[in-house]
Amino acid sequence: MRNLKLILLFSIVLVAAGFSLYAFADDDNGDDDGIDLTSLPGWVVDAALKFINNPDDVFYNFHLDNVDYTPVLETEPATLRTNFLTTLFPFTWGNLNLKVKALSDEKYYNWIPQVDILGSYGRILALDIASKFISSDSEDDDDDTFKPPTMKDYSLGILLTKAVSRETRIYTGFQYSVISINFEFPEPLEITDETSLSELNINRKDYILVTGITNVMEKNKRIIAYVGYGFSYKKLFSRFAWHYDHLEIGFNIYPEGLLVIHPFMGWHWNF
Repeated sequence: MRNLKLILLFSIVLVAAGFSLYAFADDDNGDDDGIDLTSLPGWVVDAALKFINNPDDVFYNFHLDNVDYTPVLETEPATLRTNFLTTLFPFTWGNLNLKVKALSDEKYYNWIPQVDILGSYGRILALDIASKFISSDSEDDDDDTFKPPTMKDYSLGILLTKAVSRETRIYTGFQYSVISINFEFPEPLEITDETSLSELNINRKDYILVTGITNVMEKNKRIIAYVGYGFSYKKLFSRFAWHYDHLEIGFNIYPEGLLVIHPFMGWHWNF
């Protein structure tokens, strides 16, 4: 049972990165030899190797999917947002974004922009649940070497927005973004006869500059596009989305990512 939970936990983490490595081969004696890479398509092997070589970037891209780099509506004081596809469902990566308008456009002088304070927070719920099961098993086995996983997923920033016409606004902002996942498996996971995984360490912190544009198409419908750049890892990314009264539909682009295009659906509340 314990081994099954370990495999489940590891699978959850890989699914969060867009993978599922379940192709196991049996030898002539019916023994499990681990993952048979020869049974997988070449592109799957290439993707798996790219993930193993740089898991930080894969998880960081999903983190950026959840972060909202768009201004609060000019008529509203704040916005609460969550990204539900493809992070909350199916990967159980819960997330919330809060944006609060600190200063309205042209409140005192014509040249003063709208100022928004941004913040986000996230957790992989399946990771928390599975780790509780493993922790419980470790206590039953009197195993005091088990270390509970740690996870940090948050961002803080500021956004400046200026209207250039009745329908169009441009904006730019700066944000500090963090994703950290550290987990030491109670028992090493055997991938092949010669390869095993004993821990997962994801640690990415970046300072991001973003600039974009919003354009009102009709009542309760806007088009939003932005480009972001991370200085610490020289990372370029972008987003194009349609915003309705509450629903958001769009896609993110990561030119050097494992998955170049990340489609998403989000939901926001203005208040």
